[in-house]
Amino acid sequence: MKKKIIALVVVAALAVAGFIAYKKGAFDFFKSKATGDNSQVYVMSLSEIMGENSSYSTNVFMGVVEGQESTSITKSSEREIDKIFVSQGDTVTVGTPLFSYKTDSLEAENTQYGFDIETQNLNISEYKRSIDKLTEDIGKIKGEKDEDKQKREDLTNQIEGLKTDIAIAENSIASTNAKIEENNNKINNSTINSSVDGVITKIADDTNPYTTDGSFITILASKEMRVKGQINEQNVWAINVDEPVTIRSRVDKDQTWSGKITKIDTESKQENQNNMGGGESSEGNSTKYPFYVTLDNSEGLMMGQHLYIELGHTDGQEMDFSDGTYIYDYYLAYDDEGNPFVWADNGGKLEKKKVELGDYYEEQMVYSVSGIDKDTKIAYPMEDFTEGMKTVSGFEGEE
Repeated sequence: MKKKIIALVVVAALAVAGFIAYKKGAFDFFKSKATGDNSQVYVMSLSEIMGENSSYSTNVFMGVVEGQESTSITKSSEREIDKIFVSQGDTVTVGTPLFSYKTDSLEAENTQYGFDIETQNLNISEYKRSIDKLTEDIGKIKGEKDEDKQKREDLTNQIEGLKTDIAIAENSIASTNAKIEENNNKINNSTINSSVDGVITKIADDTNPYTTDGSFITILASKEMRVKGQINEQNVWAINVDEPVTIRSRVDKDQTWSGKITKIDTESKQENQNNMGGGESSEGNSTKYPFYVTLDNSEGLMMGQHLYIELGHTDGQEMDFSDGTYIYDYYLAYDDEGNPFVWADNGGKLEKKKVELGDYYEEQMVYSVSGIDKDTKIAYPMEDFTEGMKTVSGFEGEE
């Protein structure tokens, strides 16, 4: 009985996998930069993605290699960016400057605050001189007539009012000094540095806006690798934390790695609301969850590499998808009108290619599809893809 493949793909790491450079036998992403017109998008033939001549089961999933964690750097909404020192695709280490804020307005504020403090000090000196003069005037009143007592009381009240004015001025100075200190802290910390080693995967700007969590720069940690899969709500019961798995290469089936499932993230669900299939489908009601595999050894793996995640339990019911053209649902993108398409290779350039969807197989997360064939090379869809980007596939020397 053929081993079946059901898909569970990973999304976050493909932000990295979309921009890569290859060397034979090794992934040179962390040594290269992919920015601007030099960006390269990794594509694979549909037959490679689907595992041509394979059948599919619920004990084998598809995964992708990513960094252990992503770190989000937020930007203050109250401050203006001065310079950005990194670009998407750059490798950074702890302490690498990422961006800086402008400090001109803070320095101008501090100058004005200095004038305010000087004015308050002059006022305090004047208040004190007035108190001395009023105290002297009180001393000159010797009589005990009602008129003398009233004059003495009026002068005393004036002194108390001036003491209150001094207290107010001193509080104002203290408050202004606190503002100066706060501004100085901002000025001294106007450059924001990386807190992790990793790769810049996103920088927000007018064409690449902030993510929903407000992050300005996203860094994919490069220190360790893990494998991320995705499972739907019908199959989430089939895997368990601490369950041992075998990671198998899609290129060389004899090449394997071992690990165990360390997290099933049911808090980060992804709702599918498009039901574009021509046949019956319940995908519109499907919820999917990412899960993560920690590897015993990641030697030989590449960031963005697609792999099989094989569980240790019994085979599920087999279904053969080798008799037609099929695609995993997460390789589909949708235009503003809700029409499905794939990001396909066209002579080394990325283009949108419309497809028509047929029956949907919920358990396997697979559509029958027309408009492409098994030789069509496609990329995992990313929000910042644009038509005309360069494409790359396979390894040097690979036939």
